[in-house]
Amino acid sequence: MKKGEIKKQEILRTAEARFCRYGYEETSIQDILDDLHTSKGSFYHHFTSKEALLEAICKYRAESTSLEIMDAVSTDAIPVDALNTLISGIIPFSGEKLSFLLMILPVFSGPEGVRLKNGYMNELSSIYNDPIRDVIKKGTETGCFSCSDSDFSASLLLTVIHHYWMAVCDLILADHKSGNRTDPSELLTMTEQYRSALERILFAPFGSITLLSLPDLINLTDQIHLHLQEV
Repeated sequence: MKKGEIKKQEILRTAEARFCRYGYEETSIQDILDDLHTSKGSFYHHFTSKEALLEAICKYRAESTSLEIMDAVSTDAIPVDALNTLISGIIPFSGEKLSFLLMILPVFSGPEGVRLKNGYMNELSSIYNDPIRDVIKKGTETGCFSCSDSDFSASLLLTVIHHYWMAVCDLILADHKSGNRTDPSELLTMTEQYRSALERILFAPFGSITLLSLPDLINLTDQIHLHLQEV
């Protein structure tokens, strides 16, 4: 890796750590420079603004978290299992993905939120589209699914998946803003509706697609509300 790329990665990791700890809005470029013991020239050589830095972090996170998921998808895996593994990689509700989500959630409700969400979702779609298409094609060939156009089905599936996790986030954010705790049973109803939609797209058996369980949703709700109280 070239020296410039090493420095860029160092800025990304340092900025993300600070954003996670103190919040994006409360962190200035100078704070990041102080942590790195570097100059403004070094920062602006790689990023034009703090917003551009956050967009780069989103892209970096989408790429890095997908590597483990792709390794876990075996070429001889049952198509339904492979698809559920890929879906779990897209939805940022666990592990490092959740830590990243907690960091960017407050930004989603800000003026740059729409652009940031779209950029992150587009990056995920570009990474996962081909693997999902291939799994759908294999599943159709083996009788797990019934899709005449795997490319269209993959695109539609990704749209629904993104809509699902953003709908969950939007509901929790709205409840927090109004001073309410999100009812996990409401999230479970929403989850079942999206799960059913995904299965209908694929003509897959009922219950074959896995999203979040009630305990998962309770844990997710608690962590997001707690985080939003702290930032």
